[in-house]
Amino acid sequence: MEEHKNLVRLYVPDADFSAGAACALAEGQAHYLRNVMRKSAGDALRVFNGRDGDWRATLAEISKNKAFIKLNYLISEYKPGPDIRVLASPVKKDAFDLMIEKSCELGAAAFVPVICARTVVHKVNQERAQAIAVEAAEQCERGDVMTIAPAVDLKKYLNSGECDRNIIFCIERREAPPLIEVAKPLAGKPLAILIGPEGGFSPEEIEFITKIKNIRAASLGPRILRAETALIAALSVAQLLS
Repeated sequence: MEEHKNLVRLYVPDADFSAGAACALAEGQAHYLRNVMRKSAGDALRVFNGRDGDWRATLAEISKNKAFIKLNYLISEYKPGPDIRVLASPVKKDAFDLMIEKSCELGAAAFVPVICARTVVHKVNQERAQAIAVEAAEQCERGDVMTIAPAVDLKKYLNSGECDRNIIFCIERREAPPLIEVAKPLAGKPLAILIGPEGGFSPEEIEFITKIKNIRAASLGPRILRAETALIAALSVAQLLS
């Protein structure tokens, strides 16, 4: 494994991996390898598709807009991560990018942008967010990529039954048990982490959320945290316990 750690690592989702198989890379990947990383035919790469583990590959051919690789051998088996879903209100661009990146790095399986009463940013570029998740997965060496769902109204989502799992509701300025106490009994089970917008949840939302059977309120401590800080703190605990 040590000999492969410095190889450029790319996500190739549309290919099924087997020794000797050849597959095409995306145009953007060809550009990245040729113009950014200065790679040429014969160079070694590391690739994954979210199913078949990490593989060593050889760059067989590369031009301005095209690149082809040949798969050599398996480096490491795919190991599924915890089934943790992030439900988080969109925030301003740089902070939201950070939330996407760190959620992927901390093992979240899916990220659902939820629109709350105090949400300032109502539109999410899903394609751009997914690209950030791909880049984070390539960098952090996880075996798959966190999926980005379309933005949805919080109440509509919680009422839909789509989130059929325990949800940890990270709340501020209210009495609630510490996150670690809430998360411990849920370790290893499908889980969702609910994080509010920059202005927090409205009183009406808090009343609505706390009445839902599978939601458990949790405190992240005595200080008021930025949305991205709260998410990183909550996911760090959930990942360690999973």
